[in-house]
Amino acid sequence: MKKIVIIVIVFVLSGCQQYKKEVARLQAVQDSLAVASHEKDSTILGFLADFNDIQATLDSMKKVEKLVVVDKVSGVEISSNRKKQIVEDIGKLREMLEKNKSRIASLQKKLRNSRYKVGKMEKMIAEFEVMVTNLTAKIKEKDTEIAQLNKDLRKLHLDIDLMFKQIEEVKEESAQKTATIENQFAELNKAYYAFGTAKELEQNNVVDREGGFLGIGRTLKIKKDFNRDYFTQIDIRKFKYLPLMVKKAKVLSVHPVTSYHITGEKTADTLFIDNYQEFWKASKYLLVVSE
Repeated sequence: MKKIVIIVIVFVLSGCQQYKKEVARLQAVQDSLAVASHEKDSTILGFLADFNDIQATLDSMKKVEKLVVVDKVSGVEISSNRKKQIVEDIGKLREMLEKNKSRIASLQKKLRNSRYKVGKMEKMIAEFEVMVTNLTAKIKEKDTEIAQLNKDLRKLHLDIDLMFKQIEEVKEESAQKTATIENQFAELNKAYYAFGTAKELEQNNVVDREGGFLGIGRTLKIKKDFNRDYFTQIDIRKFKYLPLMVKKAKVLSVHPVTSYHITGEKTADTLFIDNYQEFWKASKYLLVVSE
């Protein structure tokens, strides 16, 4: 009887031991499946995060690109600050483009190395690969668009440089015309005067004595080839009077008598020009001889 009881106890103990091992094995499988499930979920979330980052960068590129394109087609003259901003924006586009290329390469590598390619997961991986292919195509398209923007920007710089060059040429031409007109006006309003005694004027080859008899009654006349260097240049618009301060003074050059007058009761104090346009019409040389 004792033997039977011992055998039953051993059998029961042996069965319990087997049960515990099976429970432990099943627990290990469950843990492994939980880890695998967590890994799978993490992988999917990682793919989604990468995809969202790439898509977000593409959206940012669209916004920056729109700003550049608006300036390109607006037809309005772009300021130097805005041109600088466009260059910076294109730089940002290139930076974002390279960033996306790097992210896509990383995502493709993850997809290739993923060990979850069964059932629904394999289908999801395939969908991700399609998304990545589409993103790669978009990136290539953006690369082409950025290249075109750079080309347009270079042309814009050339057009602006040409415009500024033409403006400078017009300014220079205008300045030359203005200078020519001013010189012509200055020449038109240029005149000369000389004032001195008969002796001084003779000594400086300005006047000569003519007529008379035996040196008596000879009159002063302006020489035909008089010394022009003795005269002082003036602007007839500004030359209103000539201080004399002598006993007597006589105008030898030809001017309408109604266009000027000499003041002073017993002396010749000042010669006033009353109408400068009439005064200088006959001659641009004024010669006054004093006593």
